[in-house]
Amino acid sequence: MKPLHFLQYWPLALAAAYCGSVRQAAAQLVDPRALEPQWLRIRVSEVSAGVYAEGHIEDTTYEDSNSSYSYNRIFVGPLVGVVLDGSVYHPNLMQFHLDTEGSYGWAQQSGSTGTASRGTQYEYIGRFSASADIFDSKPLHGSIFGDYDHSYRDYDFFSRLTVDSWRYGGRAVYTHAPWTLNASYTHRDETSYGQAYTYTNVVPGVSTNVVKFNGITTLNDDTVATDVRHDRTFGGSSFNYTFNQYTREDAGQLGYGQDHLFALGDNESFGSRKQHTLYSSASYTHRENSTEPSDEATARADLNLEHRPDLNSLYALSYDRFETGNFQADNYYGQAQLRHQLYESLTSTLIFEAADNESQDGGGNGFTRRYGGGFAESYTKNLSTISRLRLSNSLLVEHVDSKGISTVENEQHSFTTGTGGAPPGNFFLNQPNVRAATLRIFNVARTRQYNSGVDYLVFTEGSLTRVQRIVNSGVPTMDDTVVCDYSAEPTPEGNYETLNEAFTVRVDFWNNLWGVYGRVNVFANNAQAALRVQDLFSMAVGTDLSWRWLRAGAEYEYYDSSFSSYRSARLFQGVSFNLDGSSSISADFSELWTRYLDSGRNEQTYTFITRYRNLLTTSLALNIEGGVSRREGEGVDQTLATVRPGIDYTVGRTTLRAEYDYEYDFYLNNEERMRHMFLLRLRRVF
Repeated sequence: MKPLHFLQYWPLALAAAYCGSVRQAAAQLVDPRALEPQWLRIRVSEVSAGVYAEGHIEDTTYEDSNSSYSYNRIFVGPLVGVVLDGSVYHPNLMQFHLDTEGSYGWAQQSGSTGTASRGTQYEYIGRFSASADIFDSKPLHGSIFGDYDHSYRDYDFFSRLTVDSWRYGGRAVYTHAPWTLNASYTHRDETSYGQAYTYTNVVPGVSTNVVKFNGITTLNDDTVATDVRHDRTFGGSSFNYTFNQYTREDAGQLGYGQDHLFALGDNESFGSRKQHTLYSSASYTHRENSTEPSDEATARADLNLEHRPDLNSLYALSYDRFETGNFQADNYYGQAQLRHQLYESLTSTLIFEAADNESQDGGGNGFTRRYGGGFAESYTKNLSTISRLRLSNSLLVEHVDSKGISTVENEQHSFTTGTGGAPPGNFFLNQPNVRAATLRIFNVARTRQYNSGVDYLVFTEGSLTRVQRIVNSGVPTMDDTVVCDYSAEPTPEGNYETLNEAFTVRVDFWNNLWGVYGRVNVFANNAQAALRVQDLFSMAVGTDLSWRWLRAGAEYEYYDSSFSSYRSARLFQGVSFNLDGSSSISADFSELWTRYLDSGRNEQTYTFITRYRNLLTTSLALNIEGGVSRREGEGVDQTLATVRPGIDYTVGRTTLRAEYDYEYDFYLNNEERMRHMFLLRLRRVF
């Protein structure tokens, strides 16, 4: 690991400390109106000293090649901290705040991939925060800041990264009612140190993909933003321009780019009681990057009219144009709803919607045009004083005209709930017969391209392509949206009708102690086989229990599609106790079994995570967390284990923190990695 060399930033950091201020300082100083001008006021509120040490030991072996990789690093140094605030000339002119704690010490690191290497150097590790407010009470005011931090970041329970980050910038604000103008600049340097991997991703029909990842990701970006806002009694308007320039190195791949974003927004309330609302927005994004430059323009308007307390209507219009290379797509969408609440427990909605998706690439033009309508019902009834029934049903019938092209760009998905019908942690691509080797996945801003075999795995299930998130993926969480580019077999021109119905039912007993539920989704069509439109029937039944310290549940899903079918069963159990007023313990178990019928593939995932907290004495606290995850299946076999004990000890003004992190990863019965990290921080406040 090579932490950010912080010493090069000390002149700027000290300048920020002595030429700026923050509002916290004002609260700690005397009332500014009672102070006489003085060129420099400094109030030191805390000084600390101590010792800081951390270490990192990692060993990785590859059984198929009888090779190994090792990495060792240790750092030890004195720890010094100071917290101060004050002002320059007068608090009304400038106020500043400085909070820093760090260690400049000796570090030794060594690595071996067949040839050993060793190095010794002096480094700075710690945190630094300096900020300032200038003319804070005036219509024209501003602030500057500088921050450095050396910390941990958890992408999921089994994936911990060490992150060194440095940020600095400034902001200027001018307020003259009803106008507010903002301008800001931020620079960021960030380096994250994860684990080193060599992943092999095997996709049926595609050549083996081997990805080597050294575990180090660096990001440098500069952001300039301006914002103008006009506020009114019953609404407001805004305009924003943001420029972002970045360079990113991830898994050995260097990426760079510039983004220009223009955005307009407006909201209005009107009517005799201001019961009607209109929200509208428009944006344009131009991206110039090392992967594929693109342009995207969007516009949206949402109107909500309240005709009576029990009757309202909603209208939505949206437009999205995306261009990259020789690919262009225009997406139009409109919807109208009339919603009536006959009783407090019954809501009925009439729906009409239409969409037009036009696209073209170097091979020709394609489109999907659809229109139709339907209804939705939502009903809630108290069966007794301790039980409740909830029902919902929606039915939508549409006519579709379509013609497919081979190129798909900017298709959005997330791993959260299995969008596209896939089990949690997976999603199906929208189009059948995808050429898997052409798939590329980005974050939604398209500033980072994820790596197959490192961040996700690809499987072919019947006619569909399934994407699965790796547990310690670089995709931060399953909630994060990703966008996909790929090519698929085009379809001829044709038309058809579809019927889409979704029904859910849930009954809760004994004041939500125990519940049972079910859901059914049906998608039927009369399309010709050449158009490759799926028929779908899916059903899920489940039950859950929540009683005092216990949570448990079970669910079975039946998914039958003309493209791909699977069966899935899921169990979860959790217990949480407060052992006494100063300690607690929790344990969570989950089990998932999935069988993909078309490929004959079976996958199982078993996860156990526990946490223990105990305030042993008024001075000593113990924290322990650990877990094991086992995934089984062709191409996904992986065992993960983590144990993280830590103690916090306080005596008067002396504190001691000790933490240890052990991680184990055994992947595809070939790659075995063991990682040890420790931290020791002894600190005395004077």
